[in-house]
Amino acid sequence: MNDFLSTIQNWNSIELSQPQWLWLIPLFIAINITLIIFRNKYIVNISAASLYDCSSKKTLIHPLVSILQTKSISGNKKSNFNVLYLVIFSFLVLGLSQPIRIGEKLPEPPQERDIIFIVDASVSMILRDYILNGERIDRMSLLKGVLDNFIENLKGEKMSIIVFGDQAYTLVPLTSDQYLLQRMLSRVQATVAGRFNAIGDAIALAVKQATKKHNQSGEINRKRVLVLLTDADQPTGNIDPLIAAELAKNAKLPLYTIAIGATNLAAEEIRQSGLLYSPVDLDLLERISSITGAKSYHAINPSALQNAIQAINLHETNKRKVEPQYYREELYYWFLITAFIIFSLQQLVSLFKAALIQHRLAKK
Repeated sequence: MNDFLSTIQNWNSIELSQPQWLWLIPLFIAINITLIIFRNKYIVNISAASLYDCSSKKTLIHPLVSILQTKSISGNKKSNFNVLYLVIFSFLVLGLSQPIRIGEKLPEPPQERDIIFIVDASVSMILRDYILNGERIDRMSLLKGVLDNFIENLKGEKMSIIVFGDQAYTLVPLTSDQYLLQRMLSRVQATVAGRFNAIGDAIALAVKQATKKHNQSGEINRKRVLVLLTDADQPTGNIDPLIAAELAKNAKLPLYTIAIGATNLAAEEIRQSGLLYSPVDLDLLERISSITGAKSYHAINPSALQNAIQAINLHETNKRKVEPQYYREELYYWFLITAFIIFSLQQLVSLFKAALIQHRLAKK
């Protein structure tokens, strides 16, 4: 009830969904006034003090003559408008008008995007040239941690993960199941798809997947974005990365690249290993992105990688043009309940009066 009273105080937030029902209130008033005028003008009040039998000319004295006389006196007064019934009827009509309280603005709908992450799983991703909390971590661990957080924040959008090494494979097809994406991403390890770096094959597979799903679904308004996360270490494979970038350009797919790893030998971890240290190839990744009209980013540290993904998210917005929506709280039942309570109280008062009269008569 407190919510109802606070809502009534804020009239600016209340709207009527069906205001056409309000015309019933003046109609009700007009009909009642017309009946009252007609009754007062043409109906003659008959005194009930005595009743005559026309056939026998005898006078019949009713036992309740005193009550009848009282009724007769009150009946001689003109009929008045019953405000109580007007109040009850008004609450019923307001309930029919469906009052609604407009609350806070609803969250905006999710963006209609298909984001395909192309993740490098070659052997060079085991190199530990990042320092996090004073400890060295490998490239793959950094990539998975930030990408997992990014997927978690993209609710309602479709995403896919492609991993590549010697060859490219679709780890997770386009889906909006965040749990599946995060679970499968956690299983990705370096060399899971081979030791080498078939970047061109992975880009071509991503283009094929994006265009195929786009044509099958017919959702022409969906934005399609490719995000390549790699160190671009000595590309191999059957398709040149720059040619694959041309395929993305022809399909009108922006291909963002995020360079994973350091740019010079100074970041190499001092240890005995049979793996040669290879810095990231920034030049190649910048050329790939520029072909498609996208941007290239370098994840020099965990924060830079997270900022890069967030920047891509802001660049490729695709919000639907919809009218702002607000929380709507139905209030009609309050008016119906109020009308019921008033009517019930009026009936109880009438019954109480009738019982009181019967009690008085019983004493006489």
